[in-house]
Amino acid sequence: MSKVRRLLPGDAEAFRSLRLEALHRHPDAFGSSHAEESGSPLSSFVDRIAGGYIAGGFVDGQLDATAGLLIPAQAKLRHKGMLWGVYVRENRRGSGLADAVMATLLAHAAERVEQIHLSVAVTNRRAIGFYERLGFEPFATEPRALKVDGAYIDELLMVKVMR
Repeated sequence: MSKVRRLLPGDAEAFRSLRLEALHRHPDAFGSSHAEESGSPLSSFVDRIAGGYIAGGFVDGQLDATAGLLIPAQAKLRHKGMLWGVYVRENRRGSGLADAVMATLLAHAAERVEQIHLSVAVTNRRAIGFYERLGFEPFATEPRALKVDGAYIDELLMVKVMR
């Protein structure tokens, strides 16, 4: 049985474990790296949860999916949020868990921001299709956005206007 809810500081250990799995398995999909975050203390994950909004998808009590929303503090930027840290454990892909997590995050965002931005590797066709299905539209490509093990990765920049 699955459940989606906002992560709480008590979820930090499960969040850390899933985040490190994501960074290890898909180094080209995230701006951070496994090496950088694996050395971070658990308290940094507690702080990340407490300082923002992260939706978590749980199956039988295990955290299997996450998506975060960052809203800038600056007045001129507060109308737009940034989607980050979207990850679904491989054995849960195609199960509807990603849709449920994103529906929860988008409902939260709709009350707080006018638009949501994201970036995704141009080679990640599955993720791009998923975001397009949710109403995100591409507006630019950032060449050489990431550099992973000496290789450059271009990122597609997408936006969803909420209101």
